[in-house]
Amino acid sequence: MPKKQTHISIKTKLTLATLIIMAIVVSSIVYLLSSIPLHVTKEITLQDKSISGTVETLSQADAIDHPFAFYVLISIYHGISGRNLYEGELVVEPMISHARLMKLLFTGQSGVTINVVIPEGSDLRRIASILKKRLDIDSSQFMKNSLDDSVCKALGVRQTSMEGYYMPDTYNMYKKQLPSEIIKKLAVIHQMFWNKRCASLLKQSSYTKHEILTLASIIEAETSVASERTRISGVYHNRLKRGIKLEADPTVQYAIGKRKRLYYSDLRIDSPYNTYKYSGLPPGPINCPGRESILAALQPEHHDYVFFVAKGDGSGEHVFSSNGRDHEKAVNAYRKKRDM
Repeated sequence: MPKKQTHISIKTKLTLATLIIMAIVVSSIVYLLSSIPLHVTKEITLQDKSISGTVETLSQADAIDHPFAFYVLISIYHGISGRNLYEGELVVEPMISHARLMKLLFTGQSGVTINVVIPEGSDLRRIASILKKRLDIDSSQFMKNSLDDSVCKALGVRQTSMEGYYMPDTYNMYKKQLPSEIIKKLAVIHQMFWNKRCASLLKQSSYTKHEILTLASIIEAETSVASERTRISGVYHNRLKRGIKLEADPTVQYAIGKRKRLYYSDLRIDSPYNTYKYSGLPPGPINCPGRESILAALQPEHHDYVFFVAKGDGSGEHVFSSNGRDHEKAVNAYRKKRDM
C-alpha cells in the first residue's frame, strides 16, 4: 500500500507541474498577443542595452503592461536567440501587441516604414549617402558589403562590386535597417526585372549582362531625356562595332570621383574607365541604371550616328551627327551657347 500511495503522489505532482507549465505558457501567449497601453505614436529613446534598463524606459513611457512579466519574456527570448537589444530612437505605434514591441526591441525596425527614393543613375556612394540620411544606417558598412566579392557571389553577381546591380526605385524601408537586408532587397528587385524583361533580349545580343549594364549606366549618365536613350545607345553600339573609342565624359568623371566639367587635362587620366584613352567598354557600370536605360542598351536605335553633343539650350537634348564635320559644327554651336 505505501508504494501505491507514493506512485499516486508522484503522478499527481507531475500532473500539477504540467498544468502549471501549461498555464504559464498560455498566459504568456495571451500577454504577448495583448495590446500595449500606448494610445499615440511615441518616439522612445533607448540608451541602455540592458534588459532591466530597457524595461524601465518602456515602463516610464507607459508603453508596456506588467513590466516584470515583460522582463521575464525578454530575458527568455534573449537567452534563446542570442540577440542584443536595440539602442537608439524607436518609433512605437499605438496598440501594437507586446510581441510586436518585443521584436522591435531586438531589431530596431519600427512598424512605420520610410519611403526611400533611389534615383536612376545613382552610384554606390550616392546610394550609401541617401540611405544614411533617410534611414540612419551605417553607410560605411553598406559600401563595404557592396564591394565584397563574397556578397556579390551570394547574390549571383560574378563581379567584385554591386555597382550597376541595384535597381533604382522608391522603396519602403525601416529606420536603421541592416545594410545586408537593404542590399538584398535592391539586388533582388533588379534581378526580378532582368529575368522578366531582359534575359530573353540578351540572347539576341552579342554582349554579356555585365557589358549591357555597363553600357546602360553610361546611357543613364548621358541623358535625362527618355526619348533619346535608344538613340544614344545606337551611337555607342556603332562606335563599338567600328572600333571607335566611346569618349564618354561620364566614365572619366567616374574615374575622377565626381561629376564636373571636364578639361583636356582630365582626359589624360590613366584609368581603365577613361574611354578617351582606352577602347571598348570600361570594366564595369559607373552607376545603377534604371529600367529604361537597361532596355535601351539591349534595344538600340538603328542609325548611322557616331557623335552627339548637348544642344546647350536647357532642354537636355542632344544633336546627333554621322560624321566629324557636322559634329564639329554642333560642338561649336554648343560652346557659343555655353559661353554666352
